[in-house]
Amino acid sequence: MDTWLIVLIVISCVIVLGIIYYFVTKKSNQTEQNHSETVNNTNNKTEASTDNLSNSVKTEEDKKVQTLTQEDSITISNQEIIQAEPQLSINISSKTEKILLRKLELFEKNKGFIKKDINLSSLAKQFETNTKYLSEIIKTHRQKQFNNYLNELRVNYIVDRLQNEPKYINTKISYLASDCGFTSHSTFTTIFTQITNESPSIFMKRIKEERTN
Repeated sequence: MDTWLIVLIVISCVIVLGIIYYFVTKKSNQTEQNHSETVNNTNNKTEASTDNLSNSVKTEEDKKVQTLTQEDSITISNQEIIQAEPQLSINISSKTEKILLRKLELFEKNKGFIKKDINLSSLAKQFETNTKYLSEIIKTHRQKQFNNYLNELRVNYIVDRLQNEPKYINTKISYLASDCGFTSHSTFTTIFTQITNESPSIFMKRIKEERTN
């Protein structure tokens, strides 16, 4: 009887120890699993944060590239505007515009402006066009009204001769006026002074002094 009691006690102890071991092991495994999940979650959050940061940086870089591209586009657009041909304010065909420009260039090259009877009407007739077209061509491509355009050509012609032809410097002002197409000595003097900021006499005196020195 004592032997069976001892055996029963031993078996009971083994069972109890087994149960204790089972729960302890289960708890330990659960703790490790929770720790593993925590680590994984932390890693996932870190990776997600890194991805978000990377995407944010990439987005900022894309914005910068886009901004630079837009700025380049604006720059190119501005350059194209600067290099664009002057636009006429009235409807003149491209062919007519080119013909009139060519005639205007020949008029300047051949010094047709020194003729005394030249005016907008006579020049338009010479170019086989009308005054409206010719005036628009000069205003657009020479940036001047006709009278200012003609006066500057005449004064610049005289200035060039005074500066480059030594004998011409002793010419009378009345002759200078007539030589470049002005019919009035006083008109020539006024316009010459307006364009050069010096009267013809002062201009000629300065040229003489420069040559002497």
